[in-house]
Amino acid sequence: MDRRQIGLKLVLEALGLEAKLGTFDDRLILQKAIYLAQEAGANLGYFFRWYLYGPYCPALTKDAFAVEEDMAAGFDDAEGWILGSDLQEALEKVKPPLAADPASRRRKLELLASVHFLLTRKQVTSERAADICEVLQRYSKDFTQEEVEQALNTLRNHGLLK
Repeated sequence: MDRRQIGLKLVLEALGLEAKLGTFDDRLILQKAIYLAQEAGANLGYFFRWYLYGPYCPALTKDAFAVEEDMAAGFDDAEGWILGSDLQEALEKVKPPLAADPASRRRKLELLASVHFLLTRKQVTSERAADICEVLQRYSKDFTQEEVEQALNTLRNHGLLK
């Protein structure tokens, strides 16, 4: 594992996740969790762009598969490494949204990350749920205005939006 992959493994562990990529939902949850973690202050150096299911980073997928492979083979280069207290504090902002019911976690994280991405990348000009919902619908997303409003509140309440 290189340093970024070690950081990825440590951040995933701190969030209560693992580098598990067996299903589409696993990969989407990992992508959105790391996107939100970076936005909270855990800069791992991943660059996200918009894709079919919101923010996506190909390099993150590559690193996550490498971490998963190393762990399956019994290699753990992260032993002895720890996250700093400031980084652990930043990750606390992301933990509550991750605690969603497993059946709804994928949809909730996709929505949170998408709304955050659209707002912070100026893809939408206002924080009005109706405006955000309209942009999401142009991207073929079926989120309701009520879901978008809840996402905005969650992002604000956890310090991910000002």
